Amino acid sequence: MAGKSFEPLKNLEKRILPSVVTFKADWRKVIKEVDKFGLSTISLFVTATTYHERQKIYKELVKTKIKTIPHIHINQDMQESEMDFLVKHYKAECFSVHYQFLSNFKRSKYFKKMFVETNEFESRIKSRRLLAATGGICVDLSHMDTYIAKDKNYYYYCLRLARQYYVGCNHLSAGQVDGIAPHVVKHLSDFDYLLKLPSYCFSKYICFELTNSIAQQLQFKQYLVKLLSVRHK
Repeated sequence: MAGKSFEPLKNLEKRILPSVVTFKADWRKVIKEVDKFGLSTISLFVTATTYHERQKIYKELVKTKIKTIPHIHINQDMQESEMDFLVKHYKAECFSVHYQFLSNFKRSKYFKKMFVETNEFESRIKSRRLLAATGGICVDLSHMDTYIAKDKNYYYYCLRLARQYYVGCNHLSAGQVDGIAPHVVKHLSDFDYLLKLPSYCFSKYICFELTNSIAQQLQFKQYLVKLLSVRHK
C-alpha cells in the first residue's frame, strides 16, 4: 500500500541509474558488464577503496562507452584531483558522502556538489550547520525503510531534512530485513517499500547501491519504472 505522501514519479528512465559498486562486489566484473551492455551513463560507488585502487577503476572506466557519471559516492580520502577528473571527463554533478567525513572536504571547490547521506551509527547526521554549506542531502531510500522499522524519530528527522535541503541524489537498495537494509535484491518485491516514502525523498538521480549484476539491475529498473510511475491505492 502506498503512503499518503507518495505521488507518481516522472522521467524514471533517466533518473534510475545502474551502478558500479566496490564494497563486497567485483568491480572489474561489473565494469566489463557495463561495457557489454553499452551503457553510457552509470553511478559509481568507491566505498572502502584506496587511492591506488581507484586509479585502477578509472583506468578501466575509460576503456568503456561510459560518457557520464553524474553521481559518485566518495571515500573519505578522495583527492581533489580525482574529483577534477570525474567532473571533467564524466560530468559528475553530485558526490555523496558520509556525515563524519564531511569536514575532510571543507576546502574542496566541490563542497557545493556534496550531498550528505542519511546514514546511521557514526554516519548519523548530527548537525544542520554544515549541511547549509553543501549541496544538500542524499536520501538513502533503503535506510529510510530501516528507520521506519527501528528509529521513527530519526526517520522523521530525515524527512524534515529532505524538506529543508535539496535532495541531490539517492542510494537505492533492498528494503530492510530485521532492521538491516541488504545490498542485494532477491525478489522484485524487495523494492515495494518505496511506496511508503514521500515523493519529495526522490531525486534527479536514483542510484542502485547493489551487488547484483548489471543485467539484473536493468531488470530492476524496468520494474521500478512501472512501480513508481503510477498511482497506488
